[in-house]
Amino acid sequence: MRKTAGLLAVALLIELSTPLAAQLSRDAAIAKAEAILKSLQEGKTADIVKEFDDRMAKDLPESRLKPAWSGLIGQFGAFKSITERREGLMDGRQAVELILAFDKETIVHRTVFDASGKVAGLVFRPATAAVLRP
Repeated sequence: MRKTAGLLAVALLIELSTPLAAQLSRDAAIAKAEAILKSLQEGKTADIVKEFDDRMAKDLPESRLKPAWSGLIGQFGAFKSITERREGLMDGRQAVELILAFDKETIVHRTVFDASGKVAGLVFRPATAAVLRP
């Protein structure tokens, strides 16, 4: 239960009220999700916030995003690797799930994109919460 609470504390908003078709190619979407993860690892949260749609920018200021990676490391140990990359539609929006292996746990990092390729959702959950097919 403690792990889930920590993940929920890091969970960020996903706005899914109006379904939109995918605008990025599969490879571009995966590359963008990986770039967001890399920026998070390197503490370059300002770069990530620039990619947010208007609602994400309002609901998740950089000050709230900044401690996310250190919180994950603190909770799950050292990051090992991305073990799987998935891309597809989720509630009518393009999404990418990166399955992340840490020392103590495997989790899913989901990035959801709006029609213009802006980040409309960003979430970290237990690996069992992955919804896209491998």
